[in-house]
Amino acid sequence: MRKVRAGNREITVQPDLLAGEYQGTGKSRRHQRVQDIQARKVRGCDLAFIDPVEVTVPGGGKDSVRIQVASLVTFLVMKGMALDDRLKEKDAWDIYNCVRNYPGGLDALADGLRPHLGHGLVKEGLQKIMRHFASTSHVGPTAVADFEEITDSEERELIQRDACERVSYVLSRLGVR
Repeated sequence: MRKVRAGNREITVQPDLLAGEYQGTGKSRRHQRVQDIQARKVRGCDLAFIDPVEVTVPGGGKDSVRIQVASLVTFLVMKGMALDDRLKEKDAWDIYNCVRNYPGGLDALADGLRPHLGHGLVKEGLQKIMRHFASTSHVGPTAVADFEEITDSEERELIQRDACERVSYVLSRLGVR
């Protein structure tokens, strides 16, 4: 944990350190030691180092810093793995949010994902997403509505349909089954 300043207030940040699952401790272990720090092994994490994206993060005043973060391809693959592994509502919502808000729309997202389909982990992660968003009553769309805490049955049905249709559209354009 580390305390940092955000404007006029101090906040506590607890970074999650991630590592690929292929080196270090055995498969039965969730963490491995990396430079005297425990890092969580995550399937697909190693993709983050292949195609990172550089972003500017604002600091205090007029300062900012440029950092590398995982690309959307890597993010979606890791979320697909997580959705299949731990079934947390936020993972499904993160997938839906990325698909719904991608600049340029669904076709642009499919075009951006297409060049990466030859990578086995990308294919695996997208197949897991497809499996969980296969219908409005599957885990993905249901988890999206649950995460948003929607109780009205008509509103739940609409968001589940939207989540299912958007995700299915993108993945079907890519031939993901």
